[in-house]
Formats: sequence, structure tokens, C-alpha cells
Amino acid sequence: MSSSLPQNNSPPKASSPSHSSPEHEQVTNDISRAIPQSERPTKVARLSSSWSTFSATQERVHYSNGELCASFSGLLLSSSSAFVPLSITSSQNERTQAPPTLEDVVSSLRTQRLAGYKQTVYIPPLAKPSLLAPDETSFPLMDKVEEFLTGDGQVMLVLGDSGAGKSTFIRHLELRIWQDYKPGGIIPLLVNLPALDRPEKDLVAEYLRSLGFSEEPIWDLRQTRQFALICDGYDESQLTCNLHTTNLLNQSGQWSAKLIITCRTQYLGQNYRDRFEPQGRSHYDFSAPEHFRESVIAPFSKDQIEEYIARYVPLEPRTWTKKDYIDRLTTIPGLMGLVKNPFLLSLALGALPAVVEGKDDLSRVRVNRVQLYDNFVQHWLRASKRRLRNQNLKLSRDEQRMIDELLDDGFEESGIKFQADLAAAIFQKQEGKPVVEYNHRGDKYSWKRTFFNTDLDTCILRDASLLVRTGNMYRFVHRSILEYFYSCSVCPPPAFDNEFAPQGSPKSASAPPSIVDHPLSKRSLVTEPSIVQFLAQRAQMNPHFKLQLYALLEQSKIDERASQAAANAITILVRARVRFNGADLRGIRVPGADLSGGQFDSAQLQEADLTGAILIKCWLRQVNFTNARLGGVQFGELPHLEEDHWVHTCAYSPDGDIFAAGLNNGDICIYNTATWTMTRKLQGHERAVSSLAFSPSGHQLLSGSYGTTVRMWNIETGLSDFELKVQAHTAGTRTVAFSPRGNQFASASDDNSMRLWDAQTGVVVFDLTTCSVSDVSYSPDGERIATGGKDGSIRIFDTQTGLFIVQLDSRCKGIRCITYSPDGQWIITGHDTGDLQLWSMKNIDDPGPRWTGHTDSVTGVDFSPDGNRIVSSSFDCTVNLWDAQTQTLVSMFTGHTETVYSVAFSPDGSQVATGSWDRTVRLWEVTVSGTGLDSLGACGSTSCVSFSPDGRYLISGNKDGPVRRYNTDTGEQDVILSCGPQSANCVAYSPDGLYIATDRRTDLEVWDASTGLLILVLSGHEDIINAVAFSPCGYWIATGSKDKTVMLWEMESGELSRIFVGHSHWVNSVSFSPAGRHLVSGSQEGTVRVWDLSTGESRALVTDGGYRDIMVAYSPTGSWIATNAAGAKLRLQDEKTGAIKHILEHGSGVSYFAFSSCGQWIATCYGNWVWLWNCDSDSDGRSQVWTREALIRGLVGEVVCVAWRPGTLDLVTGSVDGSICLWRLQMEPEIAVVQVWGLGPAALITTDAVFEGAVGLSAVNRTLLMQRCRIESRPR
Repeated sequence: MSSSLPQNNSPPKASSPSHSSPEHEQVTNDISRAIPQSERPTKVARLSSSWSTFSATQERVHYSNGELCASFSGLLLSSSSAFVPLSITSSQNERTQAPPTLEDVVSSLRTQRLAGYKQTVYIPPLAKPSLLAPDETSFPLMDKVEEFLTGDGQVMLVLGDSGAGKSTFIRHLELRIWQDYKPGGIIPLLVNLPALDRPEKDLVAEYLRSLGFSEEPIWDLRQTRQFALICDGYDESQLTCNLHTTNLLNQSGQWSAKLIITCRTQYLGQNYRDRFEPQGRSHYDFSAPEHFRESVIAPFSKDQIEEYIARYVPLEPRTWTKKDYIDRLTTIPGLMGLVKNPFLLSLALGALPAVVEGKDDLSRVRVNRVQLYDNFVQHWLRASKRRLRNQNLKLSRDEQRMIDELLDDGFEESGIKFQADLAAAIFQKQEGKPVVEYNHRGDKYSWKRTFFNTDLDTCILRDASLLVRTGNMYRFVHRSILEYFYSCSVCPPPAFDNEFAPQGSPKSASAPPSIVDHPLSKRSLVTEPSIVQFLAQRAQMNPHFKLQLYALLEQSKIDERASQAAANAITILVRARVRFNGADLRGIRVPGADLSGGQFDSAQLQEADLTGAILIKCWLRQVNFTNARLGGVQFGELPHLEEDHWVHTCAYSPDGDIFAAGLNNGDICIYNTATWTMTRKLQGHERAVSSLAFSPSGHQLLSGSYGTTVRMWNIETGLSDFELKVQAHTAGTRTVAFSPRGNQFASASDDNSMRLWDAQTGVVVFDLTTCSVSDVSYSPDGERIATGGKDGSIRIFDTQTGLFIVQLDSRCKGIRCITYSPDGQWIITGHDTGDLQLWSMKNIDDPGPRWTGHTDSVTGVDFSPDGNRIVSSSFDCTVNLWDAQTQTLVSMFTGHTETVYSVAFSPDGSQVATGSWDRTVRLWEVTVSGTGLDSLGACGSTSCVSFSPDGRYLISGNKDGPVRRYNTDTGEQDVILSCGPQSANCVAYSPDGLYIATDRRTDLEVWDASTGLLILVLSGHEDIINAVAFSPCGYWIATGSKDKTVMLWEMESGELSRIFVGHSHWVNSVSFSPAGRHLVSGSQEGTVRVWDLSTGESRALVTDGGYRDIMVAYSPTGSWIATNAAGAKLRLQDEKTGAIKHILEHGSGVSYFAFSSCGQWIATCYGNWVWLWNCDSDSDGRSQVWTREALIRGLVGEVVCVAWRPGTLDLVTGSVDGSICLWRLQMEPEIAVVQVWGLGPAALITTDAVFEGAVGLSAVNRTLLMQRCRIESRPR
């Protein structure tokens, strides 16, 4: 192959097809190819001849439907008929009477492969160099492959999500290489790995034999030619071996080949490169990573989507233009993000016209993945049905009657069932291996005959199916199609005449006669997330299917045989966001179920079998686990380590056997990670330990202190080898780091110095003066060291010469933490602003992506050992796990109650350790299932909440900007009112429910509650607005601001009516009296003032509140004004006289509070606790006493807002972690609080759960649960 391939993407004219799909061409090939001619009876032969006529014409009819042909363009993996080189070359050489040469054989293969290529829409994919690389580093994938084929690389791995276009690309790659082929050049072989029995042994020869090559040309090709071995479907063949190594590629006397492998990203785990990196010249050499290349196919960009649509539209006459498609894709919420996947884009384009038909407001249309697949399959089967009706086949009367009956009696449903049954058989009989090899004689009595026999009805259904045929091997056109049809075997799609209507037909979820025959009883679906997603979306749309899943749970209580089906059922329901709060689940059997992120508040799980269940981030508050089976359950966490002082820093030894934690009092605690018991305490520092670093051997530990000392400790003896006290620094040591080579270490100080030391002698090697350094990190090869400065800059030095190399400046404020990626190609920095920034070391002039990671300063960052994940910690008390490739949040670990000051991955990448000022080290498991983020609805820090007057809706403001509206009954998000970058501090509904007011810094925005449209902007404040309230009549709006004023606005005109001046600090809270004549306001300086709206005059109700966030509220009767000015007390004061009528003793400070609409209840908040108070009156109503009746405790984030639902005893809380919870106060049989629903990041909550008599609960999990209950029950 030359170094420059032709740029023309079209195949040669001789093989140029009409607009057509290669997959459907496979499906519609002459059915006679599936059965050898000699094995067919006479009648079948005549029938097949007629069917051949139909199949030959079917292609022309089918390809008039451009919607279908575009949907699967480029997914064909190999030609449908076997290549027989000797027979072809012999016929070619009959005229010359010369035997075929090796080049003749290759030329025949080339001719057939070029003739077999058909492509409708092909968009050259972009790719990134690794999972870590940001989208900005994307490059044309074809260019990178050409570079690989002409360079010294031996193995190239092409990764991508399901549907990313891997198979399409390699088909086009094969075409390009064949087009550029010259005699003697590199030979491309496109190998479908799942179709081979043993690809790990003699892969090339086995594939050539499958093409019909005899042993002689195979031998000659091995000895004389070089191959581009393009292997598709490493994941689908379920391989774990290194194909380059096991096939001895490029070894002496073996095949000379450039190996290109495609694989789904989701299939790979930790240290996946070991499976692909080539070895040296012998088996005993180490791997040769310099000969390994990797590219990750990037999601479609907006430009690529538009280009695809531009090519799609002309395939047939349409009423829609390119602009019509793009407008719909961008208007329907979430759809543009979905179609960045090329496969889903092809499905969406076919579905869109039906989706939007009859819809006026597209912003409220919701389209999910399973609907796109339903719609595509519907179009495919209907097109096949039309073609069957239009064909004139020479069939007997009985045969014609059979076809007519099939067409008239639910052809589409029969087609679905045929493919669903085949998918179910593939998973049951082949463990999901997608390729089915069928031999007419050998499989005469096997399960395969049901689907691949020669019966007419089977032939028709098979030919109408989404199958690809390669000789005697069949597979679905795409892995996700196989998974979709398996989900259809559990719950079929809705009737085709209501494709986007709510799915409610009982027929679509009919139950089998016996539980053992239920499709959910056949296998665990926990390891098949794509199938679970299909079924979860089906359950959300189909209430009858959801009821069947519930019924399986009930059946498991009395029938142990239902346990597998019930485990799958509850896994699906949890993924469908079904909440089990207060549910009676006593005695259910769901072993191995994945309940991660599920909500089970106050659920009854006595006697339940949860053996091996995944309970990661489950809400288990007040759950009763009495006598439940809990052996092998996974909580995703280990018991935390309790320390006597704040934990400032932590580190793992290189082998992971030892863990060290540095404390605020100067101690260093050493733990054995096998048992997590403390083995030693190192003492010597007089001030807090600021930083820890193990030597590469793990025998030494380096520690820095906020004093001036740096110590080197011998781990085995616990003694300090030497102390750098005089020479270290003149101010506190911020950070220390060991060189990967072990010969050098670094320390940096607040005295603006960084020093490099000889690790053996403790002598300074280089004394580098720089700005104030917060953190340092060595490159993996030890050649460079990077510093992060408080000025926001990165400075890089040569560790061998001490010379300054380069400075990189960030737009963010000060850098607090910095570290290199494991491959040294990237640096990650954490900033005071809460931002995270990636920096490319290959292209230092082009900084990498920057994103907001936390709501407060980032205190620590670390890469996972494979570089695929980034973990960060913060002052906001959270730990976030990020996808290094996309910078998306993978998981949020919540549980710390104070600043998390340090974070570290374990050397094997299975755990993350975090040290906090709450005096604990928490240990999080990151490689088990269920560690994903439940990001439904809320995100960022919730700042304010408000109910609509009728209680149907809830709105919430957020620190990240959006104001969201939710359905109060279901918790489902309705609309987003504002998406600006500024936070929303306050929200309010108008009394008639028609308007919503929100702040936007110094302006107040008024929205139409029904349409979500902005109708009014009130401008006048000179600083940020903190509070807003509507008057009871709805005529006035009051706002309080940091500019120390309260403003009164006319709602109808938007004009400013009055400015109330009297506070000496910013105004935090405002509230109208029920009569609407007065307004009360609370200020930061500790005063509460009551304003007369008619005169504008005010009087001070409270003057001694102290400097704090003063909150105020009128009682519903207007008799009292409640304030938190008394610190740990809530005071109810007479509205007229200011006399204190009642004091609610809190024990801790009162941050926020709210009256119920009846006025008989008050909710008060402090930290993560909420108290509920009830007013008791005597018989004549004169004497009133407020008593605390209920308590909500154990919430992860601090509660920062609370509100009661009008006319009910429901209340909502919002927390700094972004969570929003709706609670119900139950009065019978006793007063209790039960969660109705919760939104936001999932977390493990076990407050007040009962585990008495639990069976099989391990000692580790028992300790974890005891800690969780105890810590969560302690107010902050």
C-alpha cells in the first residue's frame, strides 16, 4: 500500500450500486444458497427457484425505500457467498491454458471484494488518540490508519461505543486498500472474529480456508506476502487473548501482518492494553508498546450529523428537507445528544416524521432508544410485506395460500416473534455469541433448524429479518439489534398502529404458562445493561408490563423457582426509576439483583433473599432487613477509617499493601490494606502533615509538614532515616513527591521555593525559586517535574539539569493540585474556582478541556492506573469520578460531612481513598457494577424551592443556573425555565399559579408558568437579588438584595413602586403578611424590619440577631413572624408588638424553616437534619404549645431550603449536594415521615435501618452499616 491512498470514496464503476443497503442485499440473497443443492428434495428445489426469482427482484424494490437503505449502510462484514479462488482463476485461465499464479488468486479475491462492496451513506469518522483525549484532539481516523499501515506499528486498536461506526469504517478501509492495491502489495483481509472457531490460533489460515483457499496458496501467502489483517468484533467473540501473540504474527516463518482490531469500549476493563500490545521477537520478551497504536472513534459532531442528513435526504423523494430534519433534532429535548451515535442517527431519521406527526409543541416530545428501534423494525417489516404482495411467484395453490395467510394474519408480529425467538435462543444456547453457524446435515436435530430450515414460512420470515449471512453463518446486522430483539422476547413492542402512543396492550406482555418458561427466568440480565435499558424504557411506557414485573416479585414470595425472574424484574424496575418507598417486599427472592441507585425508603424487606445483590448507592433509610439473607451483598464501600484528628493527606504504597494517612496533629497512621488494621503510627512532625509520598520500592515514606520539616521514614522499622529540618524550607512545606526512578524527591513550600533532593543522602540537588507552589508532580519517566502555582500557572522543569522548560497559564484562579497521567501525555489540575483542567503535553500551545467539577475549591486529583478515570475531591465535601475521555461525571461519592482534602486511587484501580476533615478516611469501590451516577432531575447545589398554589408543581433553583419544574406527584422533570450560567438564589410562584419569578443576578425574571416563556425582566438592584415574594393578591412583587434594599414592583406593568432603605447589610429574606399590608425583611447584620406598604415606613422587630443569615416568615394567620435571629432557637414573635410568643428550642442553630399551609406545623433545618414541630392548643384555643413530633436525619448534603406542599402534610427539602426530596408526614398508626421520591446524585443511606437477625451479612458490611447509621445520625 502506498503512503497516500486515493481520496475518492466511491467504488469502481463496475461495482457501483444503486442506492442500496448491503445488509438487506444479504437478507434477500437467493435462499438456495443457505442449503446445498444436492440436499434439497424436488419440491423444495422448485419452490426455491420461485423464491430465487422473488429475491432477485426484491433488491430493486427494496432500494426504492431510501429510509431503510440508509439505516444500515456499511454494516456488512463480509460477502454473502464464499470465495473459491481456484475455480475462478481456472476459468479465467482456460484460454491461456496456464495454471493460476498466486497473484491471479489475489486478483480474483480483489475483484470479488470490490464487486461486493455497497455503501449508501458514509461519513468519514473522527477519532481521538486514546480514551483520555478530549474531543478537541480529534483527527480523521483514516489518516491515522494509513500512517499506521506505512509505519513501524504492528497492532492498532480501534475502539468505539456500540453503533459508533467501527464496522462501517473497516469495510471502507478494506475498499480503500483494495482500490490502491498493486501486484505484490499489502493484502487486506477483513475478518469477522465471531465467525471463526478459534481465532486465537492460526487466524489467517483459518480465514483463508473459509474463503475456499487450498493449502498450497495459503503456504505461499504465508511465506511471501504481507497482510493488513482487519479483525472486527473482538468483543462479540468474547476474546480475552492477545491475537498478535497467540498467532505468532511477524515472527520468523510466520504470517507478516499489520493487525487492526475493533472492539466496543464497554468490553474492556483495567489494563486492557495487555491484550493488544505486541511482544518482542520471542515469547519471552516483554511487550513492545512502541509498536501499539490506539484510536477511539469520537461521537458525531454537529457538522458530521448535518453532512449525514445532507446525503440521506436525496436518497428518495421526501417532503422534508435537510433543514426540517435538523430543526426537529435540535428542538426535541435530548435527541441531538442521542444521535451523536451514527447508528441511532440512522434510526432517528427514519422515525422522526412519525414522531412529530400531530405534535404542536416539540419541546415536550420525548423520544427514547427503544422507540427508535421499534419504529425502524416497523418500517423494515412493512417494506418486506409490501414487496411480498407485489411479487408474482410461480407457487402452488397451497404455497400461495400459506403466504397470503402469513401476510394477512399479523406479518409484522410474526416477524418480531421470529427474530425475538432467535435472539433468545442465541443467548440461551450460545451465551450471546452472535454468529450462528448452520449446517443442514449436522444441525438437522438442533435448535438451529427451527430458524434455518427450508419451510416456506421460515424462509419468508428469515428473509424479512435483520440478519446478515456469510456462507452458512448468520448474525444480526448489529449487536444492539440482537439485544433489542432479546428484549422483545421478554416484552414485545406495541401494536404498530400506535407506535408512539402509550404502550398498554396486555397482549404485548402476555405471561407464559409456567414460571420456569418465563424469559426472565433463563439468565441473569445484570451483565447485559443494554437489554436492561431496553426493558426499563419499555416498562416506563407499558403499564401492563410493569404490572407483570411487580407480579414476579409477588410470585417469588411463594415460589422459589421465580427468584431469577424476580431478580431481573426488580433490576429492570429500578433502572426504570420505579421507587419502592414504603413498599411491602417481605419475603421476596431476588438474589443477584442490581438495585444500585434504587429508592427503598421505609420499605419492608423482612425475610427477603438479597444474596449477592448490588446495593450500591441505595436509599435504605428506615428499611427493615430483619432476618433477610444478605450474604455477598455489595454496597460499593468499605468501612471507613476513624482518626482522632483531621485527615490532610493519604497515599497507597506502589504494591497497594500499605496505606498511609497524614493527620492534623502531625501523626502518620500506617494501615495493612488486607485487613485495614493500623500497624504503626509514625510520630515526629510538630504540625499538620501536608503531604505523603511512597518511594517506588515502597520501603520508604516521604512526609511534608506545615512546619518547615520534611522527613523520610523507613516503613519496616517506623524510624525516620533523616529529617530535613534546617535545610528544608523557611516556611510550611506544601507538598512532597518521589521521583518514579527513586533517586530523587521534591518538596515545595510557602516560601516560594521548590527543591529537588538526593533520595539517598538528603542533599539538595537543585534549588528552584518560583512562585508560591501548591502541588508538584513528576512525569512517569522522571525526566520532568510540574508545579501548580497559586497564580494559576504550571511550570515544568528538567529534573536532571534543573532548567526551566515551559510555563502554561490557566484562565482559572489558583491551582491547588496537579498530577500527570500514567502515560505522561496529560496533566490534570484542580483549581480554587472548582474547575478541572486537562493539559496536553504533546501540544502545549493548545490547552485541553476545562470543566466545572465542584461548587468549591478542588483539593485533590488523581488518575486511575489505566488513565481512563479521573477522581477529584473538594471543599464541597464531595468526591467525583470522571470519564477522562469525555469529562462527564461517572459517579459522585457522598458521605463525608466536612471538607475532603485528599484523594488517591489504589494501584490496581479498584478503590478510591479519601481523607476528610470529618476525621475519617473513606474507601470507595469503583470497579463493581452499579457505581454509576443517578443524575435524574437535580444537579449542582439546590438553592431554593417553591410549590405552585395548587401543589401540582414544584420549582427549584440551582447553583449551576437552571430553574427546573417538576411534577409533584411523580418527581418527573417538566420544563427548564432558565439555563443561564448564574445561580438562582430565589424562586416564587404567583398566587394564581400563572407566573414564576426567579432571580438572575441583579435582575428579576418573570416567566409564564404554562409555556415556560420569559415575559418580564425587572431591573433596578445594584447587587445580587437574594429573596423574592409575591403579595397575596398577586399585584406586588418584593425583592431583597445584597445592595441592602428591598424593592416593591407592580407585577402587571413591571414598574418599580417603592425602594425600602433601612438595612445596613444585604437582605436575605422577605415575606408578605397574609393581608398584604405589611412586608417583613431579614438582613445579614442581624435585624428584622416590618414595612408598611402604604407609607413605606418601617420598624425594627429584631435588632440583636447577630451577624448571620436572618430568615423571616409570616405565619399563615398573620399573627406571628418567625425568625431565626436567636441562633439555636426559632422565635415566634407578635406581628404588632414584637413580643416573643413561642421559642422552639433547637439545640443547634436554625438555618431554614417553613410553615405548613394550615399553620399547625413548622419544619426547621440545621445541617443535614430536619425537625417537624406541631402546635397543640387547649380547648379554648388560648394556650398553645409547640412540640417536636418527627425528625428527618441522615441526609448526605446540608439542607438549604424547605417548603410545604399547599393543603397537605407533604414537604420538600433541597440540599447542597443537589438532591431534592419530597417527604410525607403520616399521622397513622403513629407519626412518621416517609420519602415519596428523591432526585439528584444517588448515595448509600442506611439511617435507622434495621438489620436484626440478618443472615450472611459479612463482618465488613456489618461494620460499614453500623458506621453509616451512627455517622448519619449525628448532626453537623
